[in-house]
Amino acid sequence: MNRKTISIISYLTIVGWVISFVVYHNGGRSSFAQYHLKQSFGLGILGVILGLIFIPIIPVDPIISTLFSILSAIILIVLIFGILNAVNQKRKPIPLIGLMFVDRFHFIKY
Repeated sequence: MNRKTISIISYLTIVGWVISFVVYHNGGRSSFAQYHLKQSFGLGILGVILGLIFIPIIPVDPIISTLFSILSAIILIVLIFGILNAVNQKRKPIPLIGLMFVDRFHFIKY
């Protein structure tokens, strides 16, 4: 896989991220792939955290359910921006939260 493919697949489910990570560490290393692996990993972690916070509360309050739906839609939109950046070979942080992930996740080394 080339760096563009690794970057795109990293945004497509946790399995896609793991496949991209393994390929990255087995000879597909590039700063571009590293950048998108970090962006997609951070977005995935954020999604899991939001799920852990909101899912137990959703059956109790319909307002919380609506808020969770809105946040989920925002995460989906941000995910699409990340995929588009990878497709267009841009090293650009995903909107709203991408800058938080640029200097994190040091286990993804170049």
